[in-house]
Amino acid sequence: MDDNQVMSRCLSGEKEAFELIVKKYQANVLFLSWSVLGDEEEARDVTQEAFIQSYLNLNRYDRNRSFKSWLYSIAYKRCLDRKKKERSLKGFLKRFTKELDLNDEGEKREQRLEDSEIFNSLLKKLNKNERTAICLKINEGYSAREISEILNCAESTAWVHIFHAKRKLKELLEEKKDV
Repeated sequence: MDDNQVMSRCLSGEKEAFELIVKKYQANVLFLSWSVLGDEEEARDVTQEAFIQSYLNLNRYDRNRSFKSWLYSIAYKRCLDRKKKERSLKGFLKRFTKELDLNDEGEKREQRLEDSEIFNSLLKKLNKNERTAICLKINEGYSAREISEILNCAESTAWVHIFHAKRKLKELLEEKKDV
């Protein structure tokens, strides 16, 4: 049975027919994802996401194109999204350590903070307004005035949130020398 026949069955409501597509292309999509990401676990996640996304968007599939190419393009785009997110996190961590003025220790801590669980645990120790304010300041480069508009507070209050967030994060990092 060719891909178009399987797609017809899927579009007519036969959910089980999509299993044939998964079995046929799973190894290839995994290999593609792994070759782009270089990480097996990430590649497995992307592979799963690509199949889910393709299934949910079957009605958009152009039968004049190869299903395999369409599926691969979805997987490839998901990989690029992951890489972009990774670069964004690394940039944020670089700005984060610079903003907190960690100087010589900054680069070492930045490398250790790349473990998102550690970084997230630090951010969770801040209250919602502090966390939002510091992330907007560091990641987006927002001014206190812009942050105050988002948080619906006075500009001076936005500065206080930023100040408290920096102070708390520095203290937490000092407590966790092994971070």
